[in-house]
Amino acid sequence: MTTDIDAGPRSSIALTGTEFAELDRLIFEDDDWWAMPSADQAALRHRFITAAVAHHLEHNADYRTFAESSGFTLADLGAPGSLVRVPQFPTRMFKRVEVRSVPAADCDVFKSSGTSGTQSMVWRDEPSLERLAGSLRPESDIWRTLYGDIDLDDDGQMVHLGPNRREADGVWISYIMTLVEMFAATRSYVADGVLRLRDVVRDLESALADGKFVCVAGPPVFMAELLRHMSDNSIKLSAGDRMAVITGGGWKKNESTKLDPDRLRSLAMDTFGLASAQQVRDVFNQVELNTAFIECEHHRKHVPPWVEVIVRDPRDLSPVPAGQVGLMSYLDPTARSYPCFLLAEDFGSAETDNCPCGRGGTTVHIDRRMRTSSHHGCALRLAETVRTD
Repeated sequence: MTTDIDAGPRSSIALTGTEFAELDRLIFEDDDWWAMPSADQAALRHRFITAAVAHHLEHNADYRTFAESSGFTLADLGAPGSLVRVPQFPTRMFKRVEVRSVPAADCDVFKSSGTSGTQSMVWRDEPSLERLAGSLRPESDIWRTLYGDIDLDDDGQMVHLGPNRREADGVWISYIMTLVEMFAATRSYVADGVLRLRDVVRDLESALADGKFVCVAGPPVFMAELLRHMSDNSIKLSAGDRMAVITGGGWKKNESTKLDPDRLRSLAMDTFGLASAQQVRDVFNQVELNTAFIECEHHRKHVPPWVEVIVRDPRDLSPVPAGQVGLMSYLDPTARSYPCFLLAEDFGSAETDNCPCGRGGTTVHIDRRMRTSSHHGCALRLAETVRTD
């Protein structure tokens, strides 16, 4: 099934592009997204998301029908706090329907896994992809706490535990991790389905010997493989403050194979010889979401100010109080090519202005996935298709 792309009835909100131009300025030109007070962040979100809802109601017939069946109109978004009323697609919708608000010819297709099974298929056009990349901008203040004033173009080296963009073949986590290329010169170490651990260790040692700042990035399962390989071969580094470790993707298939973030940080500190656990960060994203949430130095995942996070009671989808565990849902205005208004399959919690790092706005903690299917997410699926040398 494919969603119909049509002009639809014009909304009462004139889409002059003002809101989207302001959104782009925030993403691409502001280096400290969380400096503004939370109330100002909320006001911006309301404007950006209202404009995005109007766009998708106008250009996506399936979303318009879904909204109408819910009794929703744009007039419902007039008051502060009204964003909870925005209709949200369950993420499993992306496994069943081509959800598009622009022509297919304008999009690339990204999928949630590289093996058999039901896959989410998400259609992204160039503006949507650029905004996603913008949420990972190395100039952002939250990254600056990792590498300070080091010029990564001249003095940085990225070690990517994954395939390059050509070999990623549309698998989302592989694409996301290739965005580390924005930071510094990058080499990818998965080729022809093999994670080349000996090459990784050789190049880490060489880059550190040359005085480079080294960033190792990859899914948690691949990071664990690297650390296990180094331990088995009695290899330790003395990176000090010249290394960062970035993970992104799933942490478990089931309880018996769960990777513990605290344990991984401890192993990374010991094996790489890091000066601080603050040098190990995780990034949260899923194929349907068009923004990445980056951990700060206190290992809290910060939500950029343009995304609304609503934690819902799974019984009736009503919002739950801050800090209470519920079903995660998101309103992300950065996707032009599809309505990124999502009811996810993760349980978690959200808080505002409660991080020791001092950044304002929302932080999230992802607790666990719903037990609805055998789908493990693309990072874990990727791990099933890659062997080590």
